Amino acid sequence: MQVKVYYICFREGLSITKMEETGQIARTASLVSGATLLSRLAGLVRDQVAGYYFGTSQVMDIFTVAFRIPNLLRRLLAEGALTAAFVPVFSETLTDGGPAAAAALFRNMFTLLAMVLTLLSLLGAAFAPQIVTLTASGWADPGKYQMAVFLTRVLFPYIFFMGLGALFMGALNAKGFFVAPALGPVMSNLAMIAGAVILGPRLDPPILGLALGALVGGGLQLAIQLPGLRQAGLPLRPSFKFLSPGVKKILMLMGPAALGAAVYQLSVFINTNLASYLPESSLSYLYYADRLMQFPLGIFSVAIGTAALPALARQSAQGDQEGFLGSARFALGLSFFITAPAMAGLIGLARPLVATLFQRGQFDAQSALGTAAALQAYALGLPFLSGAGLLARIFYSRADTRTPALVGAYSLALGVAAALLLMGPLEYFGLALASSISSLINFFWLYGKLLLREKNFPRAALRREVAVYFLLAALMGLAVWPLGLWAGAAIGRPLALTLKTLAAVAGGVMIYVGLALVTRQAHALTLLRLWRRPKGRI
Repeated sequence: MQVKVYYICFREGLSITKMEETGQIARTASLVSGATLLSRLAGLVRDQVAGYYFGTSQVMDIFTVAFRIPNLLRRLLAEGALTAAFVPVFSETLTDGGPAAAAALFRNMFTLLAMVLTLLSLLGAAFAPQIVTLTASGWADPGKYQMAVFLTRVLFPYIFFMGLGALFMGALNAKGFFVAPALGPVMSNLAMIAGAVILGPRLDPPILGLALGALVGGGLQLAIQLPGLRQAGLPLRPSFKFLSPGVKKILMLMGPAALGAAVYQLSVFINTNLASYLPESSLSYLYYADRLMQFPLGIFSVAIGTAALPALARQSAQGDQEGFLGSARFALGLSFFITAPAMAGLIGLARPLVATLFQRGQFDAQSALGTAAALQAYALGLPFLSGAGLLARIFYSRADTRTPALVGAYSLALGVAAALLLMGPLEYFGLALASSISSLINFFWLYGKLLLREKNFPRAALRREVAVYFLLAALMGLAVWPLGLWAGAAIGRPLALTLKTLAAVAGGVMIYVGLALVTRQAHALTLLRLWRRPKGRI
């Protein structure tokens, strides 16, 4: 098998060194995917619990609004801009200055970030009324408004825990520790489940239990990474050298990186505001659909980006142009290899998937229908959302946060225009579709910029791979669609529905993987080899 993988690398013009680096990306991505799978499963159970107790009711709409801004800031500033700016600079410092210089940079950023996030949490609580007005300007009911303000104040400190957690994750990833940071969200999801089930029935309103669980989970997400920090030699002692060259470089990169990482997240935020003008439950349909789409996105796409960024940053710092381009092409191909069939599967199996996972308790048949429709619209943009995120990381590894920021701003503006045009005739479905349109524009624009910058990028090889992956995904989709109708006929019989849906998902996976192996696709063969011989550091 190893000989075959080497043959693939030489056939595609890859060197042994490049093959080993791309193999490391795939190996690390598989480790992170495994840990993230546990997190997403816990998140899925969390959403099932929320659906059971609150469904797509008014109170769930209120929680969605209250959680939107803290969650947006987490993804935008903490996990997006901070990781994008910190990892390349930290990797460069580690390469040029050694472990002691990298540890000093980490301490400076930890102290500065803790102070900023504390201030941000206090400001969020103080300006909660204005935040709710900005997020859901279409609400006229004073009761809904006041409860949303209360929950926003409760939830805003969530950004403190998530911001520090993102810093810890970035430092550990650059040091070669991946699984422990990826397991952090498991603790957060378990805490929210406990909050809804144990605290909710004892509190008024019961949704407060879910909010308190989120805060406790944030603290646990930090705690699980502390042993890794000690092992990596990264102390948490305060340091106030905020004007050091490394800190200044990170801060200069963070601003544009925040906008570059913002396209999808701001699109979701704008959709939240626009959905507040639509009939009740529209917000909840979009929330649950987005959570389901985040399942494959988080397990695979985020894992690939998490694994690729440190490798790309290291190759860029070392001046390894051939290795950099090979790793970038491999990571992009791997992203489409996974997300193209995920898109086809989510579209074809949306109705039975939503019914199997959520249709119980307060989550009724109408809730399932609305969520499934939104999921299909979101799924259309999944490969491009994943690809755009990975392209942004490729630019970040070159210490270029400006290009993704500018492209992101234009893509976002076009996405908002699409949302305004589509929300009238298509309501919430149109809003989800506009997000997919924005992701598609963002991807192709960024890809064009990459080709202009990297003249030797192996575009022809990547184009062939992606075309084949979409063709195989289309063939899989044709087979999955009747399986979805077959599984959907069992709605109302929970056990039969679950078994048929699992069979349909397994059938789709086997069809796609079988086609990829029969046609000897490089990513399929490489992953098969790596899964047979798992390696990596926990």
